Amino acid sequence: LSLLTGYTGQISLGQAAFMTTGGYISALLVNYLEWSFFAALPIAALGAGLIGLLFGLPSLRVKGFYLTMATLAAQFIIPWFTRNAFPKILNGAQGLNVQVPVLFGLKFDTPQRYIYITLTVLIICTIAAYNISRSRLGRAFVAVRDHDLAAELLGVNPFKYKLQAFFLAAVYAGLAGSLAAHNIRHLNSETFNLTDSVTFLGMLVIGGL
Repeated sequence: LSLLTGYTGQISLGQAAFMTTGGYISALLVNYLEWSFFAALPIAALGAGLIGLLFGLPSLRVKGFYLTMATLAAQFIIPWFTRNAFPKILNGAQGLNVQVPVLFGLKFDTPQRYIYITLTVLIICTIAAYNISRSRLGRAFVAVRDHDLAAELLGVNPFKYKLQAFFLAAVYAGLAGSLAAHNIRHLNSETFNLTDSVTFLGMLVIGGL
């Protein structure tokens, strides 16, 4: 979310909805297709990124409060979809029981074991975000945030970079949603809700954009 809001200046209240997306994709792949959690994790991230891209499209036309309202739609549409679409697969409001990750016969079924997965993903994602912020992509994000018209005159395509920022933010949310779902072992439409999205934004504002 810091890449999207802090670096690119695009406010989003849909981050928890993209976590829900990542969690459901991962749970379905593991539960029904018998994928390994470690194979499902990047697919969940990519799937959430694509959904984030879809909800990022309004950023091409609107800004500020109106963009906030557009991203807020994700926080209502995605949970509604999980409750009402494909009830035999998604199990409606009851949600899904989610299996714990298993690697070489070792079950990550305790916090003491699961933290190794979370820390590994955290370190990789932090390094990736740091490198993005120092790259041409990161500088383009900042240029769009500071003055998108001036950035466009300098050859930076603001529409392209806004969508890339939405995609990256949703990818990170998808990873978090997948990790959380397999940790708490259950997932439904209310596991990650609007309060979480507001909390994430508040953390950015208090911690420094």
